[in-house]
Amino acid sequence: MHGGLPGGGEPANAILRMRQHLLMERSEMPEIMGQANRSLEARHHPFIGTGFGPNDWRKGLDVPIFEKGKTEYLLWIGCSVAYEERAQHIGRAMVAILKNAGVSFGILEENRCTGDPAKQMGNEFLFTEIAGQNIEEFNDLGVTKVITLCPHCFNSFTRHYPLLGAKFDVVPHAIMIRDLVEAGKITLKNSGQAICYHDPCYLGRHNRFLSEPRQVVSSVGQLVEMPRHGCESFCCGAGGGNYWTEEEGTRINQTRAKEALDTGAKTIATACPFCMLMLTDGLKKFTEEQMVKDIAELVCSQMEHGTENVSQ
Repeated sequence: MHGGLPGGGEPANAILRMRQHLLMERSEMPEIMGQANRSLEARHHPFIGTGFGPNDWRKGLDVPIFEKGKTEYLLWIGCSVAYEERAQHIGRAMVAILKNAGVSFGILEENRCTGDPAKQMGNEFLFTEIAGQNIEEFNDLGVTKVITLCPHCFNSFTRHYPLLGAKFDVVPHAIMIRDLVEAGKITLKNSGQAICYHDPCYLGRHNRFLSEPRQVVSSVGQLVEMPRHGCESFCCGAGGGNYWTEEEGTRINQTRAKEALDTGAKTIATACPFCMLMLTDGLKKFTEEQMVKDIAELVCSQMEHGTENVSQ
């Protein structure tokens, strides 16, 4: 992030401290964000009004459960992939990719949240409680390697969890896919179709994974860039817990969706479920076409070998 505060401070850190003060000292929070926070406390996820259970995303799929001493990778599903219907396809596609590549992986019996939305909304106490429970279970299961489907989960696992004693290696799904392609574990067909790639903030700007997702996109189509991309990219509007707020004025997701649409690409790729959901919603102002895909969905559709049914 560019343009720090006087004295070298980061605006994002200052905003986080302000939110912590408002919530934990004054019990103040915007209405929708407050509902999401209460949902996290009561149901261990922030998706208010969802009709889905934690394991509905994998109905009809044979997904292995992580076994202590046997499974190499924990596939961390996270809350957005579990509770938002459109994002469920990311989890299903990634399962098909990992199976096709012969990767030893498994999921937790009960899917849950990292607690990161609580932290971003200022509830440090709730985040610490949820993270502590997750770390304890990881230790009990002997988890040492984790694949995340959400950059917010990745960022939390690698930046905040170690401060609470966590010791495990984490890889974003986009980077895992890139590695599998490079190793020849999966073979892809290139459609030649123009694909515009949107950098998720917590993958690109914050954690500098810029070339790897682009390599994946280029393996299934023709990469097209927006004017604002890479470390100079523009947020989809969901970051910092703002997925659970009502914006005034021009909506950020509509601004970003228009930038992607203006490239002329027929497909918009990203590597974050929140970005996918926000861009999908933002495009509704301009088109009825369903143009936004996660990297895992694009790869799954272009794999040359048989894949499990991920469209249910």
